[in-house]
Amino acid sequence: MTLSPRRHRAMLVLGVLVAAGAMLAGPVADATPTSPAPHPTPAKPPPGGTITWSVQPSSAHGPTKRSTFTWTNVKPRTVINDYVAITNYSKAPVTFQIYATDAFLTTSGNLDGLPRNQKSTDIGAWVTFKHPSVTVPAHARVNEPFTLAVPEKATPGDHTGGLFGSISQRATRNGQPVTIDRRIGVPIHLRVAGALRPALTVDSISTGYHGTLNPFGSGGTNVAYTVHNTGNVRLTGTQTVTVTGPFGTTLATVRPPALPTLSPGNSFRVTTHLSGVFPAGPLTVHVRLTPGQVSGAPRITTPLKTVSQSASTWATPLPQLLFLLLLVVIGVGAGWLLRWRRRSQQFAIAAAVEAGRRQATTELGDRLPQHSAPDVSRGRLP
Repeated sequence: MTLSPRRHRAMLVLGVLVAAGAMLAGPVADATPTSPAPHPTPAKPPPGGTITWSVQPSSAHGPTKRSTFTWTNVKPRTVINDYVAITNYSKAPVTFQIYATDAFLTTSGNLDGLPRNQKSTDIGAWVTFKHPSVTVPAHARVNEPFTLAVPEKATPGDHTGGLFGSISQRATRNGQPVTIDRRIGVPIHLRVAGALRPALTVDSISTGYHGTLNPFGSGGTNVAYTVHNTGNVRLTGTQTVTVTGPFGTTLATVRPPALPTLSPGNSFRVTTHLSGVFPAGPLTVHVRLTPGQVSGAPRITTPLKTVSQSASTWATPLPQLLFLLLLVVIGVGAGWLLRWRRRSQQFAIAAAVEAGRRQATTELGDRLPQHSAPDVSRGRLP
């Protein structure tokens, strides 16, 4: 898990610290921290190069093989003493500010830390340093001690934060001078002893159907929903989104990528697309989440319950209806044409029959013998 650096705000960089230190060449030596500076002064790049450094879990004698600060089943009122190593790979001494903050989840699913000037209310407020800032000589390392005191009213479950080593540098943006806070951090994961309640919920489902003009084609459905970690342990999970039509007929199914690690109280907005959805009118979107344990985190023995939620939408089959209407018009027109042709044929046949009858009558009349009418004026017959 990493917390990538970002300008003008505090950021965590997790899980790459040991590798980063190994890739940077040059020996380093342990140094004694100087007195803290009352106000952080923007660091100046050393001659001929930029400022490069690393932050690692450490001991009094140097970095350990840990990539995170992780403690499990810690009881309230426990005080933990540990060390963080700040290594300066630059060619000149650099003053670093050291502090801890609460962590949160960004909209892209990365773990991030609160800005340095924003007050922490959870584990970030439990960490204190003897020296809030240290000056590390060139190619040297400081193993700085710190204390983490778990308060008496700490809630059971997971608490996530970050421990940072940062520098402030002046820059110009849009013609205006600005101060950039560059920092590298190590994640802090602490589980307070007590009852564990793993739970995810789904809500705020929104859907939208996008059709096609092709009456023989299918459209697509966009689905968005929010996943909340309402329990008290870190969780991830797998997702399945299904669209069904009338009578529960499955029209499309998609399996979005696994959820990022959600700490207690975190929320994450998921968006996905389902293609090949036939516009069958009333549609139902089903979202199903199967919670999963975070890799490398302490095991959870409490059963993880699958959660699901549904939402309705409508997909008007307009191209199909227009095509059906066209078929009806063609059918009605074809029927009318057939009837017209049939009547025309019947009229033609009747006319031909009548003409034949008249012709036959005429011809028959011509062939019969002609007789003179009796001469009644003279009183005799012919």
